[in-house]
Amino acid sequence: MLELGHESEALHKSCGEAAASAGVDIVLGVRGNAAHIVEGARQAGAEAIFVETPEQAGAWLRRNLRERDVVLLKASRGVRLERALDEMKKD
Repeated sequence: MLELGHESEALHKSCGEAAASAGVDIVLGVRGNAAHIVEGARQAGAEAIFVETPEQAGAWLRRNLRERDVVLLKASRGVRLERALDEMKKD
């Protein structure tokens, strides 16, 4: 979603709103424009957290995930979100 141009903020915000409307429990936004996803999710009533790095996201997931939780990791390749997964899997 780094390529969205002048519509980027509104489209990111609408993704957060859609996540909240779909019943997502927590939205964890990582870096840059994900702040708008978090804003949209919060405004639509979901719990939402913003972090600056994928590593911070992975550490948050490691501390907070519980058995039977489901996580969807979605980002532009430029965010390098696979680093969150690496961090999350640390002992």
